[in-house]
Amino acid sequence: MNREKYIKAVLKKLRCGGKKKKEIQRDLESDISGSLENGESLEDIMARMGSPASLAGEFNENFSKEEIMAFRRRKGLMIAGVLTGVLAVILLLGFYALPKNYPMGKSGNFTEEEVTEQTKTVISFFNDEDYEAIQEMCASESMKQAMTEEKLSEVKKMFGEDWGAFVNYGNIYLGEVIQMGKTYAVVQINATYENTGITYTLMFDKEMRLCGFYMK
Repeated sequence: MNREKYIKAVLKKLRCGGKKKKEIQRDLESDISGSLENGESLEDIMARMGSPASLAGEFNENFSKEEIMAFRRRKGLMIAGVLTGVLAVILLLGFYALPKNYPMGKSGNFTEEEVTEQTKTVISFFNDEDYEAIQEMCASESMKQAMTEEKLSEVKKMFGEDWGAFVNYGNIYLGEVIQMGKTYAVVQINATYENTGITYTLMFDKEMRLCGFYMK
């Protein structure tokens, strides 16, 4: 685990307001940088500080009631945002329910190999929590807003706190759908993790940009 991922893992487990979280982030970055400059290795620094969960736990135990309330208010707003984002994604995937569905390859815009590879790339980014990379693949600003780290993290928690490591892919179904003169590729793929199983449904335009992302 590098420095950035370590700090990010600590911040994810903090139960405080955004201002306090940024303050802690600055302090951690400063402390680690100072220790590195003094010759201490990153491995020794992280061992001294403890695991992200234990370090975050120490912070959480010392937060004031005001900070805890700020965290609860922030989480409430995040959940509301998640529901809005999920609704936007579901609306986009409403195309899938329309009757103009065709076999993959009919339009000449897509190949099974290309769509399958792009699908697995998106899911791989999701597994690695590389949400910025997913946003770069999105076809529209509204889609990007629905695929932020905060929203995707909360959606992921709806399916369990600990998925475990990715194991493998299962069945995959590919097709095309036409809506308002535009053709999209639609993919449904099963993914197995150590502690759960997820069925992903993704939609791409002919430039292979992400137009829909749904889990069940």
